[in-house]
Amino acid sequence: MTADALGQQVIDRIGIPKDAWEIAAQLEVLGLRDDDARSIHGARDLFDLARGIERRFRAGQYTFVVEGEDPVPYVNSVLRFVRRYFAGIVFAMPMALQAATMLIWGYGIWGAIDLELSQGSAIALGFIASYIVAGGFSQSIVRRGLFYLYQKEEVLARWTALRGWWIALRAMLALLIPALLANALFRILPWSMVIVATAFYVGLGILWLNWSLIYLVRKSHWFLVVTALSLGAVLIAAKVLHLAPIAANAVGVTVADVLSFGAASWQLRRLARGRAEPVNPPRLVVLVYATSRYFVYGLLFNAFLFADRVIAWTTPVGRLDFPPYPFWLSVRYELALDLALVVAIVMSGMVEVAIEKFSEELIPMEKGIRSDAAADFIDANRAAYRRRGYGLAVFAIIALAVAAGVFMALQRVSNPVLHEALMARVTMSVFAAAAIGYVFFMFAVRHLLMLLTTSRVDDAVRSVAIALAVNIAVGFVCSRFFNYAAAVAGLVAGAAVMTLVAGRAVRRTLDDLDYHYFAAF
Repeated sequence: MTADALGQQVIDRIGIPKDAWEIAAQLEVLGLRDDDARSIHGARDLFDLARGIERRFRAGQYTFVVEGEDPVPYVNSVLRFVRRYFAGIVFAMPMALQAATMLIWGYGIWGAIDLELSQGSAIALGFIASYIVAGGFSQSIVRRGLFYLYQKEEVLARWTALRGWWIALRAMLALLIPALLANALFRILPWSMVIVATAFYVGLGILWLNWSLIYLVRKSHWFLVVTALSLGAVLIAAKVLHLAPIAANAVGVTVADVLSFGAASWQLRRLARGRAEPVNPPRLVVLVYATSRYFVYGLLFNAFLFADRVIAWTTPVGRLDFPPYPFWLSVRYELALDLALVVAIVMSGMVEVAIEKFSEELIPMEKGIRSDAAADFIDANRAAYRRRGYGLAVFAIIALAVAAGVFMALQRVSNPVLHEALMARVTMSVFAAAAIGYVFFMFAVRHLLMLLTTSRVDDAVRSVAIALAVNIAVGFVCSRFFNYAAAVAGLVAGAAVMTLVAGRAVRRTLDDLDYHYFAAF
């Protein structure tokens, strides 16, 4: 190919070039090297070849077409903020709905006030195990599925998501074998608890995998629909059919599994528009390699969320209800953490707004700045990131106030058992500490999403791994030497460390955002 033909090819791809740097970048995208520039086109290197193409373009030797800008519809900024904010908290709505039904009727999908503590402990064990194990697979399914959706490969996205779902389910079931063998050898828990924990581990694990499919197809409102219908099934089973609480919960989880998988499968079929199986889909080894870092990230992230609970519920230190088994639920500790999650819910909407704003403004900002003025591009994004951080800090104060208001409002509920649990010293101290911890955590989540958006997955994994180690170390020491409830110190310390480590990684990314933008997008 002659230099003129190559230049015309570059101009056909990019239109009017900003400068020689943009032309050089396109030459690299086309696969040319410095050696090609010298041996084929007689230039010193790619940059010399790019400057020659730019000179010929300025001299009018190439034809080009300027595409008009797409019309930008007017969108009310307040309405856009509200829409994005509620999109950020929609994932918490099922939890809020379950909390409401627990207060009014005493039942959730996987819990009930009238459950025996041994059954509640078994469900908690199954819940935590399913959430942690499914975390890595859910991240892998979503990330790879979105990768193909962005490339307009809907059939391949559907195939990959369903294949990932089936692989994940088999892996989760396979992990039961060593767990059951360990219990048979060492008699860690009575088999009555193990059977309940196993059943809810499988049922809830399937639910989390189904929810990853629903998230992939961008139909998050189905989270709330499935939760509402499943809660209705639980209430019918308990109040109308008079089933035992554990049986009613089993009905609720089963209904949630069936509805969520049906909704996800239907949406995936619509997405693929009924087309045939993909041609030459990627091999398993390719899928594993491409998603391995996201798998590790999801596994570590979900482990961080529940590390303090596991540590607190595996020690008898300071417990009045001396646990008869190595794993024993503390209702007061769980109640305090659930109420503190209000902080995370309120702040999560603002995190969603900030990340969406960054993604929305990045490309227009890049187009409006010359490539030799990269410092302006970097400074503008640094300033914008700081401003959004200040906005999140304001929402943190609001979130703490809302959480405190909810805590005080629940004290007025005419339920002696609930009132006693709320007024316990453990509940109040854990609630206060966890509320602060979740403020740190949501700042960390903002940093992590920024790293994932710019494809800095390794930095995100490193941040969560360090924070998890701190969470476990601090929580273990405090719970064993002081009081089981002091395990919450691990959550606070880990979240603070995650914020610092991930924040430092974000600052490094912003310092070279022009490079990371090119590498990621």
